Amino acid sequence: MTRIRKKTWNQKVKIVHDSFLRSSSHPSFASDFYENLFFLNPKIKDNFKNTDFEHQHKAILHGMEFLMNFLDGSNEHARAQVLRIARSHSQSGMAIHPHFYSYWIEALIMTSKKLDHLWYDDLEYYWREVINLPVSFIISQYYKS
Repeated sequence: MTRIRKKTWNQKVKIVHDSFLRSSSHPSFASDFYENLFFLNPKIKDNFKNTDFEHQHKAILHGMEFLMNFLDGSNEHARAQVLRIARSHSQSGMAIHPHFYSYWIEALIMTSKKLDHLWYDDLEYYWREVINLPVSFIISQYYKS
């Protein structure tokens, strides 16, 4: 099913946020996401050697909520949390190199596409456009100390 792409930024943000809520409500969202991420780039799994995945599954859901609430710029708590995430993933933190984020975005889209029962073709376009903003911000913080 194809929809017209003549949407405002706020409409796209709402569409993506709603898609995220639908897909993340599925019990396998986090495990499917990490399965997709490790499939796309098995080397990423090295960054999770000592990870408590029960905790990590909760962290990805909370982090995604912060990213979604970061998008309109009005949520100070979300902005502070995204900055915290950016710093913790920066070169002076966990050193998650910027090139890994393309895999992260792909895994997120693959997961949402699978789990969002209302998925339609243009949703992928909206996801890519919308999620690029907070991910670009996180990447921009990589070399800052």
